[in-house]
Amino acid sequence: MKKLFLLLLMVGAGSTMQAQEDWAKMTEIFDQVYSLATDLNQQTEKVTAQGSVISIITGKGTISVERKQDKSKPEEKKHFYYNLLTSNGKSIKLDKMNAERVIESFQSKLLKLKEELRVNQDADVENILKNLFN
Repeated sequence: MKKLFLLLLMVGAGSTMQAQEDWAKMTEIFDQVYSLATDLNQQTEKVTAQGSVISIITGKGTISVERKQDKSKPEEKKHFYYNLLTSNGKSIKLDKMNAERVIESFQSKLLKLKEELRVNQDADVENILKNLFN
C-alpha cells in the first residue's frame, strides 16, 4: 500500500512540474509575440501592445489577448492566466490549450502582417527610386 501511495505521489508531482514548465514556456512565447507586436506598432496602428495586452484591430473590431498574473500562486513562480477580449466587451478566460492556440494565432497573424508591411515598403521604395531615376 505504501508503494502504491508513493507511486501516485511521484506521478502527481511529476505532472505538476510538467504543467509549471508548460506555463513557463507559454510566458516566453507571449513575451516574443508582445515584442513583435511592439515592433509592428511602430509601423501600423492596427497592432498595439500595451501593459499586458496585445491587440489587433480588424475590420470587424478589436481582438486582444491579455495576460494577468495569478494572485493565488506565489509571485516568484510568475504563474499567469490568459483572457481573450473582444471589442464588444466579451472576455473569455483561456485554459492552457486554448491559450496556446490563441497566442500562436496572434503570432502567425503578426508575422504575416510584418511580411506584408516589409513587401509593401520594398515596393514603395522601388517605385520611388524608379520614378526618381527615370
